[in-house]
Amino acid sequence: MTRRLLTLTIALASLCPVGAQTVADGTRGTADRARLLQDKIRSSQTNLISDDLNALLDLYRQQYTAESAQYADALQWAAMACAEAGDNRQGQRLLGQSDQLFARYGHGTFRGRDTVQQIFRHDLRSRLLYNSGADYRALRQAKHSLELKRQHFGPHSEPYLNQLLDVSRLYAERMQYRKSNCYHNEGYNSYVELIKHEFCTTSESERSMYWDKAVKYINKTIELAHRAASKTHIGSEPQLCQAAYNALLLSKGLLLNTTIDFENYVSASGNQRAMAALREKKAATARGEQQHVLDSLDYVMLGALHDARQDYHIPQLSITWRDVADRLLPGDLAIEFYKTTHGDYGALVLRHDWKAPKIVRLKHFARTGSGYEELAAALAANPMEHYTARDARRLWALSRAVWTDDLLRYFPEQGDGRIFFSADGILLVSGIEYLPFVCPDDGTAGDDNYASLSDLFPVYRLSSTRELVTHSAGSIGRDATIYGGLAYSMSAAAMQQDAQRLQGETTRGIALASDSRGERGAKQLIPFLEGTLAEADSITATINTARISGLSATAYTQQQGTEASFKALSGKQRRVIHVATHGFFRESNTADATTPENPLLRSGLYFAGADNREVPDGVDDGTLTALEIAGMDLRGLDLVALSACETAKGDVRGDGVFGLQRGFKMASAGAILMSLWQVDDEATRVLMTEFYRQWTAGKSKHEALQMARDVVRQKSKRWQSPRYWAAFVLLDGLD
Repeated sequence: MTRRLLTLTIALASLCPVGAQTVADGTRGTADRARLLQDKIRSSQTNLISDDLNALLDLYRQQYTAESAQYADALQWAAMACAEAGDNRQGQRLLGQSDQLFARYGHGTFRGRDTVQQIFRHDLRSRLLYNSGADYRALRQAKHSLELKRQHFGPHSEPYLNQLLDVSRLYAERMQYRKSNCYHNEGYNSYVELIKHEFCTTSESERSMYWDKAVKYINKTIELAHRAASKTHIGSEPQLCQAAYNALLLSKGLLLNTTIDFENYVSASGNQRAMAALREKKAATARGEQQHVLDSLDYVMLGALHDARQDYHIPQLSITWRDVADRLLPGDLAIEFYKTTHGDYGALVLRHDWKAPKIVRLKHFARTGSGYEELAAALAANPMEHYTARDARRLWALSRAVWTDDLLRYFPEQGDGRIFFSADGILLVSGIEYLPFVCPDDGTAGDDNYASLSDLFPVYRLSSTRELVTHSAGSIGRDATIYGGLAYSMSAAAMQQDAQRLQGETTRGIALASDSRGERGAKQLIPFLEGTLAEADSITATINTARISGLSATAYTQQQGTEASFKALSGKQRRVIHVATHGFFRESNTADATTPENPLLRSGLYFAGADNREVPDGVDDGTLTALEIAGMDLRGLDLVALSACETAKGDVRGDGVFGLQRGFKMASAGAILMSLWQVDDEATRVLMTEFYRQWTAGKSKHEALQMARDVVRQKSKRWQSPRYWAAFVLLDGLD
């Protein structure tokens, strides 16, 4: 059995008065020497140097004698240092010597300060035993620690809840999954209740700080199920799979969705004080105010709601795998991909009639042109953006690493059901739904026989399969706003005139003329996109002549399509916004002080006037960042189509992709159609025009996009390559 260090609550050692401080009542030289020896031991990257350890213990014997409580304390500290260094045999020997001294003092000094001291010793002994292969004895010590933590810290405290999971993991190591799940569920359910309380009563930044701690428990839950799957046959432990699926439903996009739900709750509350504070927070967000300012406005909203007895609750935290299963039709399949903290990928799959989800581990390595690479590296190194027919077999190998045989066994019969998946990690910014699903030939037949997963099954990309439960019908609005053919060179006078014209329409505080000035040096002669002008005109005409869509489209082209005009859409309940322009995302560059740390400032869209180097004061500069979008109110927006380059890119973090899609979601947008790489101008025009033609004729968003891709592939032999039609992914497009 491969062994890993079991993470126990050794942090409690900081409460144990061991170390140089215990010799502070001796000479200054003794204390300094002890401190130096301890620092040297702590920094050791290999097994401990016995001479250093013995020298440290000699100091304590000389200062206090070998029979003293202080020396017993020092032995305990030395045992912990051995455990950290992996020297388990010496650690157990030193802890045994400490035990003998402890026994002499009975219920005196040691057992008097004692609950914390005993907890520490049980945890340390459990760790040493576990590392030595004595699982059962390690488990017994861990359970002693669990009971003491419950008594001392309380049944809802973090030390107790973390210890529950540690005991659960030890039982799982022994393949006693029923007992493992019993301990796990107690801790997980208590942690969810804590999250519900914290997230409903604190500010946005405090929720983030609390989540940084809570997510460790969520990750342990998923890893427990992932590890169990490697020790038994696929999906054999239903209770662990249930807990892991629930953990994914809880955690994916939790911070983002809590913020959105809270703001929507405030907006619908009718509480004037809370609503005014929300408007001010939106403006402050767009201005880039410091976090303490935003937090203070959160507490104004919470206080106003509490005074009116409108306390906020988060219903989404109570959604379980069973709720998702109930929304699936016979034949449908839901897939929650996940990434463990060790970098492994897996998937939890669910059907309507199952009694529990099942777990599948993805392949850790995929074959590429340079041999086998880790899955994440292989996906990053082999984008379809640079696809040629000769790459087909390489993409096939990559597809088999993601869509493994163990996963395909649960797929519906072709034409008999839908597949809903939620990505994680590198899968968030990879077009895995477009990977080849049929083994290609050697490339001699060209691209016309490239068959992707989406060609054979209706595949829906979701932020979380939770969307199947929370998704509501589209906006009741009728207005569509279309941008394209923008004049990136625009006189300062024209920009000033446009700003004055829109001043009464723009939501006050959202305009942010200085927020994107850092882009000014990077922009020079932004090329006019001829295809986007034809795209905007064609889409506008398609929408306005459609008989059943009920939409009315307005086009903003040339100098009309300014950043200020886009910001004026805030709060206007548009149903559709389509933006055909240049997009950008810049990777973080720690060596360049001018590169913003915030990814929402490193991603955005260019509007009319963006190429001007001189912009009048108080006028938007034409570069709309994701942070500015986040400060808008786009409630009711059923679809935003970002017909630009790399609009799906961003920093991949624990709570999702931080880029343009994050900005639009923070503004309460619904479905997002976005691109993974730099797109071809003409092919994109054809795809987008056909998408709206099909959608306004009554097809769903998903069906319309599939038909549009087929039209592009049939239009030109050159466009049969996935680089021309696979760039665009649709997120949360369920209707």
